[in-house]
Amino acid sequence: MENVKDAAPRLAVAGLIHETNTYAAEVAGQTPLRAFEQYGGDEILQAFDKSNHQVGGFIEGARQTGAELICTFVGQATPSGTIEAQAYAEMKRRILDGIRAALPVDGVLLALHGAGVADGIEDIEGDLCLAVRQLVGADVPIAAVYDLHGNMTEAMRQACDLTLPCKLYPHTDFHDRAVEAVALLLEIIGGRLKPATAMRLLPMLPYIVTTQEGFIPAEVNAVCAKLAALPGVIDCSWFHGFPLADIAAPCPAVVCTTAGDQALAERCANEVAQWIWSHREAFRPSLPSPEQGVAMALAASHGPVVVNEYADNPGGGTPGDGTYLLRAILDAKPVAGTCCFASINDASVVEQARQAGVGATISVSLGAKQGRFQGQPLRVHAYVKAITDGRFVNRAGSMFEGVRFDLGAMCRLVIQGVDVIVASRAEQIYDEEPFFLHGIDVTAYKLIAIKGANHFRAGYRRLAAQIISVDSVGLSTADITSFPRERLAGEYWPLADIADYAPYSNA
Repeated sequence: MENVKDAAPRLAVAGLIHETNTYAAEVAGQTPLRAFEQYGGDEILQAFDKSNHQVGGFIEGARQTGAELICTFVGQATPSGTIEAQAYAEMKRRILDGIRAALPVDGVLLALHGAGVADGIEDIEGDLCLAVRQLVGADVPIAAVYDLHGNMTEAMRQACDLTLPCKLYPHTDFHDRAVEAVALLLEIIGGRLKPATAMRLLPMLPYIVTTQEGFIPAEVNAVCAKLAALPGVIDCSWFHGFPLADIAAPCPAVVCTTAGDQALAERCANEVAQWIWSHREAFRPSLPSPEQGVAMALAASHGPVVVNEYADNPGGGTPGDGTYLLRAILDAKPVAGTCCFASINDASVVEQARQAGVGATISVSLGAKQGRFQGQPLRVHAYVKAITDGRFVNRAGSMFEGVRFDLGAMCRLVIQGVDVIVASRAEQIYDEEPFFLHGIDVTAYKLIAIKGANHFRAGYRRLAAQIISVDSVGLSTADITSFPRERLAGEYWPLADIADYAPYSNA
């Protein structure tokens, strides 16, 4: 694409990324500012260039088009409880101050999640987008790229010219969607595109499920793709929603953008929304228990079999120290050296292992230290096999490819012949790297147990003979009906038996 002006267009870049599980605040408290990675100016380029991240895509998009990026502030944190009011206010201030200092700009690029909740503000993305709009004025276009697990609101739609959620789960297309956002934003700046957007919310709370082939979200994506190919349609996508939040509308939303044809945008959004609603029963979960899943894996004719612990997924804001799946493995008494597990969050046990040293055998009380949803601690003897700094980079092909992770000090324990990775921080598992860091080749194991819901599929699909998702009690359980709702506005399936539904907007 040629530059839209003689001078390179100036695009301000900012980001605030947090998936808020409001129920996690009960056990872990609210999320403070110190929990966020915070980058400013050139730090943003250094941290995200060439990564599968929205900001990485913004950088690549600017590189391809010759646009000038003015990087302001990016804050991001692992999913957790409600953000402290002061923390959100400070990050919002830094973003607005950065954009203000960059003025005049030709456009704004925002990397957001869509499911952020701060104390007193249940739609931080809408609040932030409206503030950016007020700052830059009505004539400066704004493009926002979201996680598809965002909870779309009218404020988000009104404030931005472009609203683009990623389309894949695992989110391996963050980078590509952001590159697309840059190109479309430049079309608007150049006067070649005047977007019209329609949004439809659905009164349903589906469980969180992958877009890979064989799962219902893949079929929704196919419907969207067919409509996106129509003349005049710029984008047709959907937010899956994030139901692990007690807010007014933690639900799916369809967003369709056209080249100025509002009626076409409305028709496309209606069609996708109606398709999702008519197939809602496919979004009702049916997952085995940890005990059932472990038995299935050990009985499989060949491996490795990946068993993922859906209900204690740190990617959904849980503490990551739940013991249900690990206990089920130990109770099954598998042959030594056939099962590995990553990772359980227990900094005190890691420190105990560090004090004892590699080669020592220690008595530990492992896990279940962060609330009533995490099960009971495992009181076991453990052999300390390895100790590391917990730093690694996600592999090619995995979710967040090329992104650096730091889980604090980590250790590899051998418990009843099972290799167990213990971390000092909660994090879902994306690929083999946390195992490899501790000397484990997962392909040599019959059963690979991990914490996570779906992002691991990008990294493990190529090596797993089978994937079994198990569910139990937990702060990210697939049983959406188990969560109390005080702020929900109206009736939602499956909490209520809604017989009739017509696509609607919350405008």
